[in-house]
Amino acid sequence: MRWLSIVTVLASSVVLAACGAESPQGDAIPPHQPGVISGPSGALDVVVREPANRADSAVRYLRIEDLNGKPVLEREFKTAPAEFSTPLAVARYRVVTWSRECTGSCQAATDANLGRPLRICGSRVDVADGALARVSVDAPADADCAMTVA
Repeated sequence: MRWLSIVTVLASSVVLAACGAESPQGDAIPPHQPGVISGPSGALDVVVREPANRADSAVRYLRIEDLNGKPVLEREFKTAPAEFSTPLAVARYRVVTWSRECTGSCQAATDANLGRPLRICGSRVDVADGALARVSVDAPADADCAMTVA
């Protein structure tokens, strides 16, 4: 019984330490906080036209990078369609998308049961002051994707 108490205390300590741990630093993608944008800003809409059943076989990723290739925002979509709208500081960005095939349930997919990145495409987009930049992605099931910027 004494060993069970010790194991319980140790397990609780590990859980508490993990909950209090800070976000990884370095190349980790920063959390996106639209309220933090200072200065001129606009918005970016990204919509992916893809088969509705894509979520049964693959996870879609969308990433926004600055001109230096540093990730600004990345989203994982386990459901279809993949789309989002976000405010951004005025600048030129690169929008990149790709998919990774799932083994088993895509809803419960982890890095360990996802395939390598496939059907990668990207485009540059300018976000202007007070303007809405739109990116449409055509991502058919049987071909590479293509982007249109408006």
